[in-house]
Amino acid sequence: MIISVANQKGGVGKTTTAVNVAAGLAKKGKRTLLIDVDPQCNATSMFFEPEETEDSIFPLFTEKNFDITGIIKETKIPNLFAAPSTIHLAKVERILAGEMDAPLKLKKILSNVKNAFEYIVIDTPPSLGLLTVNALVASDYILIPITPSPWAMEGVQDFLDTFKGVKETFNENLSILGVIITMFDPRTVLARDAVNQIKAMFEELVFSEAIHRNVRLEESPAYGEDIFTFAPNSTGAKSYEKIVEEVIKRAERKERTA
Repeated sequence: MIISVANQKGGVGKTTTAVNVAAGLAKKGKRTLLIDVDPQCNATSMFFEPEETEDSIFPLFTEKNFDITGIIKETKIPNLFAAPSTIHLAKVERILAGEMDAPLKLKKILSNVKNAFEYIVIDTPPSLGLLTVNALVASDYILIPITPSPWAMEGVQDFLDTFKGVKETFNENLSILGVIITMFDPRTVLARDAVNQIKAMFEELVFSEAIHRNVRLEESPAYGEDIFTFAPNSTGAKSYEKIVEEVIKRAERKERTA
């Protein structure tokens, strides 16, 4: 099962969600692969030093017959593996300009490894460019993190339009697994109003658990650790554990009804 964590808006906790959902799935005994297709490489830096990522996912987009198994690395978390990113991914748009099969690169490569993992989680860049489209084309489901702010819905319609375009043109089985509210501060009226706005738009797609603003969640990337390793008793860890449980339930329910 392949899940992209995507939102064209930056600063919504996308990488935090991708890393902690992947780590949480692994923690529950699910063999999981985390793929970083964001040139910012934030998910990669959570697990590896720069010298450990000379072999990255970049050639996937530039070479024919690229073997992704050669760059998949074990992380320090049992059951969690990762395919690292590189800043060179920023050149992909220019390199692939005009290629007819450009949106299909990742899907073709993952067909060789998807059966080796129960879950594949893809962290995407904060844009609607070719890297994000590749992730959506390769995926079964999308997780959308959204912050409850006055600008929460800014760009959401553009993202949904891209989702519909990918679904109609390249991947008719693609669906939204759910919307995760992140960085929620229930003390503010603005945040509560924004949550209501998000729920009105997405209805049952909104996860029952919201990720509250949490210092430990903000600190963990600096230490190169997921929240379960860094602060297992924190509010952030408990919230993401509930998110992971809901991801599994929703995915299994969708698979049964597919």
